[in-house]
Amino acid sequence: MKSYIAFLVQMILWSVFSIAEWISEKDHVEYKWIMFVLFFYLAFMVARKIVQSRKHTLFITSFSLTCFFVFKMAIENILEIF
Repeated sequence: MKSYIAFLVQMILWSVFSIAEWISEKDHVEYKWIMFVLFFYLAFMVARKIVQSRKHTLFITSFSLTCFFVFKMAIENILEIF
């Protein structure tokens, strides 16, 4: 159950990252990478507090990040069709 809660919290954080990225549309790529690293660190630390296992936290963080970007690309492709 802790893994599921950590996954959901991270999905919320990745959604906030997506909104922040959309708002900072005209920023340089370097700033977007810095913002990504900060959100990744924040997501990792939140999951680590919930799960309390570094190995499990890394798996949950990478899985939530992968799921988020797959869903984001799928939605963008669907929106391009319409």
